[in-house]
Amino acid sequence: MRYIPLEIYTPLKKYFVGDVSFILVQSDNYRLGILPRHERMISTIKISELVLTFPGGKKVSYAVGGGMINVKKDKTIIIVDSIENKDEIDIDRANRSKERAQNRLFSKDKNIDIKRAQLSLERALNRIKVASR
Repeated sequence: MRYIPLEIYTPLKKYFVGDVSFILVQSDNYRLGILPRHERMISTIKISELVLTFPGGKKVSYAVGGGMINVKKDKTIIIVDSIENKDEIDIDRANRSKERAQNRLFSKDKNIDIKRAQLSLERALNRIKVASR
């Protein structure tokens, strides 16, 4: 097999189905590089950049909102909370989201959900990073 049959899902839809030649993604502990005929494995994916290399060498970056990857013998499945192609990212919206999250984190309001604000900030920073490449 020269390529990796890949399926990417979000809670709302099937985002992508097709062949890729390389997958680069961040797990909780490692940067994972997946090539054709990779050993079977299951891993988490952090809020991070996902890079797909397509047949012919074209690379496309995505901002993913965490999830999991399942490398099987016949295909690889990625399930993520959210995914945005670099070109789909609204940088102004990401900056506003970053500012809101930072304001919540520095707020004296005891009703603020700190973990939720931290995750929101992490997603916004990831979108900004991916869009800026």
